[in-house]
Amino acid sequence: FAFVLPVMLLVLCGMANTVQGVMAARKVRLLTSTLADLTARAQSVSPNDVTDIFSAAEAVLMPYDAAKAAMVITSVVIEANGVARVCWSAASSSGAALKRGASVVLPDSIKVPGTSVIMARASYDYRPFVTSLPVVDYVVPAVIKLGDEPVYTRPRGGIAAGTGNIEQVLKTDVNPCPNY
Repeated sequence: FAFVLPVMLLVLCGMANTVQGVMAARKVRLLTSTLADLTARAQSVSPNDVTDIFSAAEAVLMPYDAAKAAMVITSVVIEANGVARVCWSAASSSGAALKRGASVVLPDSIKVPGTSVIMARASYDYRPFVTSLPVVDYVVPAVIKLGDEPVYTRPRGGIAAGTGNIEQVLKTDVNPCPNY
């Protein structure tokens, strides 16, 4: 019993950490999809609307701490020549917005000239609970970054605007694209 108990406790803690990590990763994927979906439904968004979208999406992350999540919503316009550029980007307090007019690499299946897409990205710094034990600290990293993979959604209620008359979700404090 003295030899088996430590091994069994280690296996139990490892399984519990794995399950918690998988659940957190699932919540981050759902958070990213929610960001893209809520933004793609709108014709236009104001800075207050974007803040509300971030707040609503944070509710999806419950019971995990939303302060550890970095969220970014970006409207990307694909010009007639096939170049994808950032029209506008907004980030939560811990995220980093992309620069307007910056080139973005999109999958070929998304890159349709003369269209736009909402790109959402979220990540979460997950800390496994067993890392508080000094012995486990050597095996398990203290913080694991979950998510940080983009989700793409076409605007469903967008407005045709800009020089290319491209349907897009407008941001009220930014000119429509492709006017960079």
